[in-house]
Amino acid sequence: MWKLIRLEWKKNDTNKYVINQAIVIAALGLILFTMCYLVPIDTEAGIPDSVPEIENMAVQIDLLTNLSFLIFTSAMLSSFIIKAYKNKTQSLMFSYPISRKKIILSQMMAVWIICVAALFLGKLLIYLLLYLTSLVKDGFPLGYDMTSVSFYIQIILKTILTVSLGFITLYIGKKMRSSKAAIISSFLLFFVMNGNIGDLSLRGNTILPVLLLGVSLLCGFLTMHNVEKEDIM
Repeated sequence: MWKLIRLEWKKNDTNKYVINQAIVIAALGLILFTMCYLVPIDTEAGIPDSVPEIENMAVQIDLLTNLSFLIFTSAMLSSFIIKAYKNKTQSLMFSYPISRKKIILSQMMAVWIICVAALFLGKLLIYLLLYLTSLVKDGFPLGYDMTSVSFYIQIILKTILTVSLGFITLYIGKKMRSSKAAIISSFLLFFVMNGNIGDLSLRGNTILPVLLLGVSLLCGFLTMHNVEKEDIM
């Protein structure tokens, strides 16, 4: 399996994706840093007057990074799998004396590993940037504590959930034979996770992430289901 994953990385030139992910993380870090520290300061309160909810920066970091990488994951899965079907390169892979399910799984895991690692490290860097700057700026309340173990556990769990949601968009895109459908569905999923129904906020719901993770794993399974018998698109 590991050899197949490495083959997918080499075949799809993952260096370009890593570079793009680094650019996205740097851009998000700059945006969030600007929101925190490069805006007019309320001299009486001692905090940026144009960011009244600066103590909720953890929420802002989650929103921006999760949205960016859900789209990124969907785009990569589309390129690795859906476009491979359209370009007929998948037929070449399926000609190898290897189970088709194993090939599809290796393609999915190749994307999953890169995106989980990039999102986790990207979040940590942004959190660390704002946290260290807050210490210099007399401890602005950012809404998170990097000395807490639970802080890192939450990052890991949210990272795994966000990237795994890409399996839902992959299943949709593969069924519709459209990369655009996969990317559009990533936006819709994000709005579902962070939307409101009346006074109920879905973002704070503890059941929804578990359900979505279950659906993601189911979609990942269905993506591979009957792949041994299906025709190439």
